[in-house]
Amino acid sequence: MLKKLLALALGILALLAQAQAVRTLFEPAGPIDPLVVFFGWQLLTAVLTATFVRSVLPEHYHGRTGAFWHSLAISLFMPVGGLLLFLGVMAIGVLFPAPKEMARAGAVDLPEFVTYLVSRVTHGAGARLRARLRNTQGTSEDRVAALVSVQALPSRATGEIMRDLLADPVEEIRLLAYGIVDGIEKQIMHRIFEARTQHERAANDDERADASHRLAELYWELIYQNLVRGEVYRFTMERVERFAREALAHRENDAVMWYLLGRCALLRHDPEQAEQCLQRAEFHQFPADRLLPWLAEVAFLKHQYARVGQMLAGLGNGTTTPMLQPVMRFWTR
Repeated sequence: MLKKLLALALGILALLAQAQAVRTLFEPAGPIDPLVVFFGWQLLTAVLTATFVRSVLPEHYHGRTGAFWHSLAISLFMPVGGLLLFLGVMAIGVLFPAPKEMARAGAVDLPEFVTYLVSRVTHGAGARLRARLRNTQGTSEDRVAALVSVQALPSRATGEIMRDLLADPVEEIRLLAYGIVDGIEKQIMHRIFEARTQHERAANDDERADASHRLAELYWELIYQNLVRGEVYRFTMERVERFAREALAHRENDAVMWYLLGRCALLRHDPEQAEQCLQRAEFHQFPADRLLPWLAEVAFLKHQYARVGQMLAGLGNGTTTPMLQPVMRFWTR
């Protein structure tokens, strides 16, 4: 109540000061120039008006100081009009108050995804399993059951989370994740050893090209399934590029090897090299629907954004994966 009375008093004083400022313009000239007297009263009016405006603003309003100086400037350089403007705005607020329903509005926290409720969802089994695995607040039994079930999913979709689970606080989860990752790696490495033996024993260029082709694909499998990281990741990529180029040295029309070289160049953020390799793969009859998304990524990295939509538009809805469909909708709408 006291705050309202103070604001009302400031408003009345501002009106009286403004009236006195105008009155000085019509008084006979005295020893002091009437304009100087007028500007003195106008400055007082501006200060009172700005203080009035600041006092009626809510306490939680962050721009109260800015509003004070804004009101001061307008009232000072717009005699009478500035004061009437602010008093009119305040009068409108009093005569037409906000609906009472607005009084119940308040700030709320941002919603968070609650992973332990994900089991109630009837679709997206893979996403549910991954959410259960990442939920460190869930029971160990539920997470172990999810880890056992996740083995049915492609390792490409689970490789990253399996690596993360190797540092899980629950020992049972760590051991199971290590066993799964180790088993997948051993399968691929066993095939790599066999292919290397075949490569060493190659009797002619055709056999050596076949073995190099196989080795490039197997090393790429380690990258594709998210089984390698850090220095091992870089070493594996070098192996892919080495054996792919070796295979192309004996068989230049190997479209798959050109494709792998293009993918490796993209991972190294070399769009120029990637575009050359992917175009060579296309020239040697590599499926266009598998090349277009990567060519679109090349165009994106080269800041040729108009080409991105054009390339993705060439893909039919039936040939795109669910992960790629939102990207297509964004670039082709």
